[in-house]
Amino acid sequence: MAVLFASGHCIACKRFIPCFNPHHVPSLVVLGLREPLCESCFHRWNEIHRTRKGQKPIPLHPQAYQPAEEV
Repeated sequence: MAVLFASGHCIACKRFIPCFNPHHVPSLVVLGLREPLCESCFHRWNEIHRTRKGQKPIPLHPQAYQPAEEV
């Protein structure tokens, strides 16, 4: 079994994300590419685009910032 993780910068605040699961990290599509969001920016996005409009927030996947197990 192998472990896969990615690291990069949050597309919104540019903060470095040391480890995220590329399959489950919240992201925004920019110029056709999925770009990761840090947890703080994800919660802020939920507040602006969901909660304030009376909608339920999108839940954060529990493995979003964990390595992915690959077979």
